[in-house]
Amino acid sequence: MEQEICNECGCDVSLGSGLYVNRVTDFNEVEDRIAMDKPYPEGNFICSECDNNINQLLPNVRN
Repeated sequence: MEQEICNECGCDVSLGSGLYVNRVTDFNEVEDRIAMDKPYPEGNFICSECDNNINQLLPNVRN
C-alpha cells in the first residue's frame, strides 16, 4: 500500500506532520522504487531533509 511517508527515511510527511509543505513527490512506481533499492518503497514522497542530502551527493553540474 502506498503511503504518505518518505521513501528514504520512512518519516511521516502527511498533512499535520510538519513535513507536508516541503515534501517532494516521487513519481516512480513502487516496483521501480524496489528496483532502486529504496528503504521504504511504499512511500510516495521524499522529505526535504532527505532531498537535501541526496542533492549534496550529486556532483555539481555547470553549463
